[in-house]
Order: sequence, then C-alpha cells, then structure tokens
Amino acid sequence: MAASKQVVDVFVDCDWGKKNVELAGRFKVNGYPTVLMTDSYGRLIATLQGRDAHSVIKLIEDNAKKGGGAPLASWEKASAAAKKAKLPVLYLFTTTDKDSEELEEALFDPALYAALDGFVVARASAKESADAKRFGVAAGDPPAILVLDPKSDKPEAAPLKKITGKKTAAELAKELESVAKPGAK
Repeated sequence: MAASKQVVDVFVDCDWGKKNVELAGRFKVNGYPTVLMTDSYGRLIATLQGRDAHSVIKLIEDNAKKGGGAPLASWEKASAAAKKAKLPVLYLFTTTDKDSEELEEALFDPALYAALDGFVVARASAKESADAKRFGVAAGDPPAILVLDPKSDKPEAAPLKKITGKKTAAELAKELESVAKPGAK
C-alpha cells in the first residue's frame, strides 16, 4: 500500500477491443488486464511482468521517480526548476478553442518527447493566468508557446522563441530545434 502512494492509477476501459482502440494500439496492448507505467506526458516507462505483490511493488519502486512531472502552472515554479536544470522554459498558453486543443495535442505527441526533454514545460490558461498577462498573451489570441530564458531579468521582453497558432508535431519539432538555448554557443 505504501508504494502505491507514489503513483496515480488510471483505469482504461477497453471493452474487449471496442473502446480506446487507439490507446491500446499505441501501447501495444494484446490482452487484459495490462498494467503499464507512463510518465505525466504519457510516455511508456515500464510494463508489469508478474501479477504477484512483489512484482507490483518492484515495478512501482523501480519506476515511480521516472514519471517526471506534469507541466508546471506558473512562471515562478517553471523558472526555478529551469534554473536548477539549466534549461529554458517552454510555456504553453491555451484557451478552450479547437486550435488550442490541437496545439497541445501536437506538443505532447510522442514524436516530440525527446525534444521536450530539453525544456522545463509550463502550461497556463490565456484567460485566467496572471502569467498570460505578464507575457502579453490574451484570451482572444491564437494559442501560443513561448520559450523563455529563466535567467533573464525580463523574459517577457525577449522570448527566445514565440510560436503561435495551431501547428503539427512536425512543425513544432522544427520550431523547437531552431531555439537558441541560453548559454549555448
């Protein structure tokens, strides 16, 4: 029981192949039940091999810390984490419109997992966030991704990159590759 406090359980009903077919296919699920561990971005970390209590505890203890964290919810948290990791902040601002949903889906596409490892990721609503106001992103604007230097005194004045509007994962990958990382030569 103590080990289970390190993870969040998500039960997915696949209704014997009729529901969540895409998800089952993505993780190559061939039988039920299947127990997988993913990080907060949905990247596969491990698959449970045994069904005994020892196997479950070992899976959790060996892999719970690999889960990473969900996107951070404020500039203060993201910049502190980014300074510590010596990485730039990738800050996603969205609303509830279709373009925002598509941009967020593209950003967290499995094809971009490696690219995202080069950033501390933050996410906020363009409607309700004080950070949106600080960084000049309004609720009526297209969704935006700002890449910011956490060491900058005024990151809002000179983002490393600003990406707006809906993009595919391939387009985002190209945009993120072109970011000049702070301290890089």
